[in-house]
Amino acid sequence: MSYEGPGDGGLDYYPCRYEGSRSVFRGPAVSLDAPFTAVIGGSEVYGRFVEDPFTDQLAERTGRRVVNLGLPNAGLDAFILDEALMNILSRAEVVIIQAMGAQNMSNRYYTVHPRRNDRFLKQSKQLSRLFRDVDFSDFAFTRHMLATLQRKSPQRFALIEGELRTAWVARMQLLLSRLPGKRVLLSLEGGPDLGLGDEPLFVNHEMMQALEPSLDKVVQCDVSDLPGAAELDNMSFPVQDQPVAERSLTPIGHDRIAEALARVVRRANGLAA
Repeated sequence: MSYEGPGDGGLDYYPCRYEGSRSVFRGPAVSLDAPFTAVIGGSEVYGRFVEDPFTDQLAERTGRRVVNLGLPNAGLDAFILDEALMNILSRAEVVIIQAMGAQNMSNRYYTVHPRRNDRFLKQSKQLSRLFRDVDFSDFAFTRHMLATLQRKSPQRFALIEGELRTAWVARMQLLLSRLPGKRVLLSLEGGPDLGLGDEPLFVNHEMMQALEPSLDKVVQCDVSDLPGAAELDNMSFPVQDQPVAERSLTPIGHDRIAEALARVVRRANGLAA
């Protein structure tokens, strides 16, 4: 895993690890000795290209310790399969879970890397039979593979999409069942369409509604604002990463999320609103 540094126009993310986990998170590391709120999710939680991510702002607004456990391009497997991380989450007063896409997790059709969930490892026999006309050795990333399969046969691809939706709900229910603290689902709406459909990929409102009995709160936040030149000026990235930065969550988006979550975290911790 690589990190941009100040010398190449990027940020110093102060990479750190927590208590035995092999995953690398954005730092500086936060002490887990006192009560804390944990936030898990993908690139938006990590706060790529943004100096003041919403997790830091949430800590400032609430006076609580907030642990940023975001991983770029993560799916649910990056957290559920990491016992060290699950132990940390089990000790959090509040866990905020970004609704991540369903494409980056292992399922009946294919297997992903246990930590770098956007990496495609292998197809199952079922998928090989379903798409006999596809050479799966061509794929390194899940999104590339899925886009190819969708173009090849929308009808056959619908079976994969159905499996991903079912697996996502089951995996989320498993995750929530292991969290004794307050559980908040963060749904980011209006993000850029990167192909294959709206983000989070293959996750719809009905799927999130199915989780509501296991949640203390669902926070929906519209982040549809595109960066534009002004917002890009407030982001830090190497010049070669500008196309990625243009599709990333902007500082305005981080501000909006922090404001929405601060009210919920205050209530969840018994603080004055």
